[in-house]
Amino acid sequence: MLEALQFSTPQPARLTALSDEDCKKALAFSDPAQLTLPLGITSREHLPEWIQLRIDRNLANNAERWRRTKIAFQEIAWALEAAGLDFAVLKGFSHCPHFVDDPRHRWQSDFDLLFRHEDILRARDIAVSLGYEPVSGFERHPIDHLPVMVPRTAWQWRGDYFDIEMPLSLELHFRLWDERTERVRPGGLDEFWNRREKRVLDGLEFTALHPVDAVSNSALHVLRHMLRGDLRPSHVYELASFLHHHSEDPCLWSAWLEWHPESLRSLEAISFAIAQQWFDCRMPAAAVQQVASLPPQVARWIEMYSDSPLAGIFHPNKDELWLHWSLLDSFGDRFYVLRRRLLPHKLPPRVEPASRQQYLAYLVSRGRYHLGALPATVWSALRWFAAAPRLGGQFWRFYAAFFLFNFGLFVFFLLYNLYLVQLGFREDFIGLVASALTGGSIAGSLLAALAIRRFGLRDTLAGCFVSLACVAALRAIVTPVPALLALAFVAGLISAAWAVSLSPAVAQLTIEKDRPVAFSFIFSTGILIGVLGGLAGGRLPGLLAHFQLVGLGVQSYRGALLAACTLVLLAVWPLSRVSLAATPPTVRGFYRPSPLVIRFLVAIAVWNLGIGMFNPFLSVFFSRLRMPVEQIGALFSAAHAAQAGAVLMAPIVLRKFGLTRGVSLMQFATALALLALSAAAGPLSAGLAFASYTMSQYMTEPGIFTFLMDGVPVEDRSSASALNFLVTFAAQATVAAIAGRVVSRFGYPPVLVAGAIICALAALLFRALLAKPKRPPRPDQ
Repeated sequence: MLEALQFSTPQPARLTALSDEDCKKALAFSDPAQLTLPLGITSREHLPEWIQLRIDRNLANNAERWRRTKIAFQEIAWALEAAGLDFAVLKGFSHCPHFVDDPRHRWQSDFDLLFRHEDILRARDIAVSLGYEPVSGFERHPIDHLPVMVPRTAWQWRGDYFDIEMPLSLELHFRLWDERTERVRPGGLDEFWNRREKRVLDGLEFTALHPVDAVSNSALHVLRHMLRGDLRPSHVYELASFLHHHSEDPCLWSAWLEWHPESLRSLEAISFAIAQQWFDCRMPAAAVQQVASLPPQVARWIEMYSDSPLAGIFHPNKDELWLHWSLLDSFGDRFYVLRRRLLPHKLPPRVEPASRQQYLAYLVSRGRYHLGALPATVWSALRWFAAAPRLGGQFWRFYAAFFLFNFGLFVFFLLYNLYLVQLGFREDFIGLVASALTGGSIAGSLLAALAIRRFGLRDTLAGCFVSLACVAALRAIVTPVPALLALAFVAGLISAAWAVSLSPAVAQLTIEKDRPVAFSFIFSTGILIGVLGGLAGGRLPGLLAHFQLVGLGVQSYRGALLAACTLVLLAVWPLSRVSLAATPPTVRGFYRPSPLVIRFLVAIAVWNLGIGMFNPFLSVFFSRLRMPVEQIGALFSAAHAAQAGAVLMAPIVLRKFGLTRGVSLMQFATALALLALSAAAGPLSAGLAFASYTMSQYMTEPGIFTFLMDGVPVEDRSSASALNFLVTFAAQATVAAIAGRVVSRFGYPPVLVAGAIICALAALLFRALLAKPKRPPRPDQ
């Protein structure tokens, strides 16, 4: 069946018969642009009668649509030519006969016309005078043409792609490739305009691209839609048809080699390779050679994921991300593409006459698509980066330890405060536990560097994993108050070794040119581990109780905590196979922070006092709203996804408003989110306010760390970073105990309002203390 769905080749038929059920699936899968036979069905004699009747009806309707298409095009062409505007027809009927033998066998829904940039607005005005009007909402979306223009008619969609009355829309193109969005820059496209040629098709005269350039535009069209995750099989089929029927045309491919530079041919070759993989078409020698010279990473993607755009029709995936990744050299470009494709920051436009309810339903479906693609994307990333030869086995063993350790810890911290609530403790004690944990982290950050120099990175990390798993297990078993506070302090002390060791370990296991890839992967999947941990942690107590492995209530939470400790302990096994040395000691005197760093630390201390009022009580806050633990886990997963989006969107805000102003605005947004939480009346409103809180809070981090690193000399960065963590931990430890007592006595609203006020004060301080001084005017001004 898979072969039936994937292949419909210009070569002799491969398939002999299909069942009625297979025909229905193939017909549903087939693209409306292919009229003669659904994909995978190679002979009419193998079709049930109902499919033959449907194809005959579609062919008859499309023949009439072609007659009307010629009339509509002539009206547009005459108006444009009367105004002295030159243009070229892209795709559509201009693909006949090089790509498709007969325009009656090709479905067409619009006219794609290419203009010079200086003529595009005049062309739009002429289209408006002919009764076309633009569809609003697409102005800020990455397209290569003006917003789609549709005729003013009373026609309504009736579910028939071959409806004779369906009007043809108009797309006025001003470029053939969007370099700004794709971040890939092929050369030679400007020359396409100069090589246009006059054509006649079924009595219709028009100007189109030269066939050499038309196949290039078709290949770029395939690649563009593939990189954006919406490739249609008909796009690839027509390209395969061109390659198959022109494989023995030496003049055409000689011109292709001469006219198109290497940067353009290499992109075309990707689409050629996909066409050959899907439809087994013949390939000209020049194209074969170009495909063979593709970069190793691109060739590896074609080998691993060439079928992914087809599979994505049935099972959402974003495997094309790694192809795009391989085409880019700049870390900034890769970061931009990951942000745009993983977490779109623009809502899809609302197209009239869709109602508000229809639009909301569409938004929900798109959100469901992106969430549904998330597990597949994680697995795809693991496959892709794990297969990359340059990171090496040592890195991937370390990453296995990283995954187990972080996954286990996230489940533990999600459930631990809820476990304390099950034991009967209130927020005042939970605040003391959070203070003890953070206090231990302060001491641990000072001792971790000494441990690394004395025992080495691997032994320090191994000791951290084993001892932290044991201490966490004791925290889940013992119940006396002094023991719980002491164990929290010890846990913070030990876990600091992981935070201090992570960056030097990754740096030691990678070479310089691969380090950005490694850190990017660690960072992005670390957030996804939080998403998975939230989902797993929320369900783990119930699952253990359901299978009668533990009892209900406190016992189910204790069992889940011990299971999380086991995952942390298992991280020792892959770590034992990693070779890590101690970091060389640095001989430096006492670090004296500059006035700028001191002002920075003052603002950071106030900021952490504000967010530290609420952060230790996140899961308990929602349990007080009578949310079951499964819903709390799901909410935390969604919050982690929101955090990922916020961190990826932060550079946009910082570029627009500047570093200090951008961070200050995000801190104000955090204050407003805390106020919204204080006024939340139920789980839904609280969940929305919480998502806003996590997004705005974590959006500050890139700007804060960038400001600190840019404000100190290179040799002082590690010392300044350590001092920043000390101030952060100290502020959070101080406020957690106080906030816990206030919550126990007065509830959450006063604490949330106080936190909002402190965050707003921190925003003012960050702006006032750290804004760049204005330069004095020059004497001659």
